[in-house]
Amino acid sequence: MIPLGVLRIAAPDALPFAREKLHACLLAARPLHLLAGQVTAVVSQALRSRLPAELSIFLDEGGRQLVLHPAELAGRYARVALLRPAEAADVARMRAILGRLTREELLYGLEHQVKERTADLERERERSERLLRNMLPEVIARRMKDGETIADTHEAAVLFADIKGFTALASMRTAGVVVAMLDRIFREFDTIVQRHGLEKIKTIGDSYMAAAGLPLAQADHVDRAVQAGLDMVAVMPSLREELGASVDVRVGVHAGPVVAGVIGTQKYAYDIWGDTVNVASRMESHGVPGRVQVSDDVRGLLGERYRVEDRGAIEIKGRGSMRTWFVDGLVAI
Repeated sequence: MIPLGVLRIAAPDALPFAREKLHACLLAARPLHLLAGQVTAVVSQALRSRLPAELSIFLDEGGRQLVLHPAELAGRYARVALLRPAEAADVARMRAILGRLTREELLYGLEHQVKERTADLERERERSERLLRNMLPEVIARRMKDGETIADTHEAAVLFADIKGFTALASMRTAGVVVAMLDRIFREFDTIVQRHGLEKIKTIGDSYMAAAGLPLAQADHVDRAVQAGLDMVAVMPSLREELGASVDVRVGVHAGPVVAGVIGTQKYAYDIWGDTVNVASRMESHGVPGRVQVSDDVRGLLGERYRVEDRGAIEIKGRGSMRTWFVDGLVAI
């Protein structure tokens, strides 16, 4: 068989162009009376229900029939008899018709390409924004998109949590097991932090840092941080059992002014600095496993809503002697 061309129809919008070329090709082949319109109508209807589709058109070796493939698309018109054998000029004319891109097809193709490219750009924009939102607080991400430099001061409650026993545990496990265990613990902490409305700042090794009262002010930021710390302590027994590991958590909380911002041009990170951060870190490092230790400033802000235990004065690096407290939970009403 002699190939003449292929009609490729990707979507319903392209069907009119394919129908027009098929009809013109049939007329050029000179089939039996009225067959051109009938074949075009039958094949168009079959194509409409089978999109995307391709229809190949051939001329048999004797030049007396057009052959449409696949046959199921053409039905009884899979072979179309011609009034006279097709000549070389007829073959050239039919190939030209089937290979021609009409103005409408060109416009449709360009429009389709624009739509696809626009959709690709929209997906990429959404992906970039999703990554940015995952790296930065949403309000900070919006401000950065507007070209703003992030440099703020806040009254915040800073929480540090450190996994006791994890370093020794890690030395006896494979890398995959270590990462999976720490991921499981920190995922639980992420849930707790989100529930209480804190902002996760970062993890450093097996230490977890979060803060309340930023990037948007919260009148009850101290309560939020302390309650999150209590929940972290409370969840550890079930995590120990699940992981089969002897680990616990020390939590420290301090409140006061902090500077917050985003620095650098790569791997953006929202971070906080200041003496409040340093003291919160000391509350954790000088704390006791399974307890939430807070500064005297935090104790004063908590009022009488919590059960607390006076730990007395301890030596804090860079600050000297500081009075600290253990928080055991809310006072029962």
